[in-house]
Formats: sequence, structure tokens, C-alpha cells
Amino acid sequence: MTTVADATSMMLCWNPGTADVALIPWPDTARQSDQYRSTSLACYTHIRTGNFEYRKTTVFILAMTLIVRDKCPAEAVHEALLGLAEYQDGCPDDMPGIQR
Repeated sequence: MTTVADATSMMLCWNPGTADVALIPWPDTARQSDQYRSTSLACYTHIRTGNFEYRKTTVFILAMTLIVRDKCPAEAVHEALLGLAEYQDGCPDDMPGIQR
């Protein structure tokens, strides 16, 4: 079983046009995010202070942004986001990788 964190403690990092999509703990003292062109989630105050439903909505909007605008493969985005409670909560029980 994979550990699930929430968006207040994880950065979503990605390189547009590739399958390079990852969750990295925030703050990123190890500078793991330096290998990515784009970052979001816990590195922004509005995510850290927003309630769960706000963060859940933001995570799903962000997923669509990575897939449609940034051309990241849907499977790579899904695999990375499985590590977030907000994403897990918004997916149906029979979605591959969902832990209930």
C-alpha cells in the first residue's frame, strides 16, 4: 500500500511534453524539484491555507492542465497524483490505484 499525503505537504512537479511527473515533499530542501520545469501545489500559500474541497478541485484542474495544455501522458499524471488524498477522494472506488 502506497503512502498518501495531502497537497499541503507535496509539490507536483513536471516537465511539459514528457512523462516526468512527480510528487516531491515540500519544502524541497533537497532541491529535487530543480530537475523539473514546472511546479505547483504546496509551494503556493493558497494551497497550504485552502480547505480540503478547494485543494481537491485545484488538483483536478491541475491534472487537466498537465494532460491537455502541457501534453503530459494521462497515465503519468494519474500515477503521480495517486499519492494525494485530495485526488484519491475525488476518484471512483474502482479507479486503478485507488486505496479505500
